[in-house]
Amino acid sequence: MRSVPKAVLLLAALALPIAAVLVSFALTDGPRTPQVPATVQIGSSPGPDPTTSAPPAPTTEIPPPAPGSDDDDDDDDDD
Repeated sequence: MRSVPKAVLLLAALALPIAAVLVSFALTDGPRTPQVPATVQIGSSPGPDPTTSAPPAPTTEIPPPAPGSDDDDDDDDDD
């Protein structure tokens, strides 16, 4: 078999991905226009009616964090 020069392989390795990008840009029509609602109401959601949702989870009390030591030495080294 005949060997292929490294320059040809390098050119092919760079040209093929660039050609794929250029073809994909040529085939697309452009960016899609965003779907923006005509009016926006605060507190409304695009999902189902909030009255049909599940009941809220019961709240639980979170205990306060345990008091830490007042030692300013944060490293574990014994000097």
